Amino acid sequence: MAIVAAFATSHAYTFQEPETWDERRERSKANVAKKAGWLATDTAQAQAETLADNRVRYAHIRDAHAKIRERLARSKADAVVLIGDDQLENFSIEAMPQLLVYTGGDYVADDWDRKHTATIANHPEIAKKLLEGCLKEGFDVAWCTAFKDGKLLSHAHTEPILYLVRESGIPVVPIFVNAVHLPAPSAARCYAFGEALARVIDRELADRRIVLCASGGLSHFSPSHPWAHHLGPRYVGDISVEFDRKIVGWMRSGEGERLAAISSRELIEHGEGELRQWIVLLGALGAVRPEFLVYEPLYRSIMGMGVGYWEVAAQAAAVK
Repeated sequence: MAIVAAFATSHAYTFQEPETWDERRERSKANVAKKAGWLATDTAQAQAETLADNRVRYAHIRDAHAKIRERLARSKADAVVLIGDDQLENFSIEAMPQLLVYTGGDYVADDWDRKHTATIANHPEIAKKLLEGCLKEGFDVAWCTAFKDGKLLSHAHTEPILYLVRESGIPVVPIFVNAVHLPAPSAARCYAFGEALARVIDRELADRRIVLCASGGLSHFSPSHPWAHHLGPRYVGDISVEFDRKIVGWMRSGEGERLAAISSRELIEHGEGELRQWIVLLGALGAVRPEFLVYEPLYRSIMGMGVGYWEVAAQAAAVK
């Protein structure tokens, strides 16, 4: 069956209720100030938003997450292959992999910020086939067999695991794509990596049911943004809404390959570094259109939130 479905989600504030955003936003602004030099006031858009408005629009995100949990529960998947980035959580700047597959055993997904943890099964056989297959495809992917103290700390991975996948009991294979520590892979390279992953899965895992996940984005200027390399006038709290809506439109129409042409400069200017994870996913999916793709720019959460789901098997059957 190979790839049967895929989903993508932004993270951080995306997994918190609107009542918590004001406190977290103050912390985010203070952390950005330490890196970029000055403390920002709330944007005019954030000041105009009300808690009631945020609750209504965030409900669209929450409902999309609920649909993903429902579909995972009945997917009968052998593994979720989860594409995320690392922000000095598992790896240090002294040795930051551009692409990496975790090939070890079970691990503890630790959302230290919210004090949620769970032991999660990896699928080493699938992980090793992905690693070896990508090497054959010309991608020099690194690997690791253990995390320090057995804990997976990268929030790009732990949050979808704990809040979307855990209830299903499906093993999760973490893949790391460097997104915010420059230099980072180009959009074109990320898309090509996704294409390679799909070929490997089709070739080496044809008897398995694989669900892909991308965790990151959309537009936001957080403490993890590469401030030392920042370009353009935007600052923490800004959201590049028009840019977000353009790429969401491409994804909805099955034109994900257009994201491969986005420049690294555009990713920085629009706060889209973590779009790299979505681009890898789109490379693997090709022209498949999402069953649903929700987008909400929520300024009190300093980010454009996005959640999407692709029913790959159903579209493949329709083509046949």
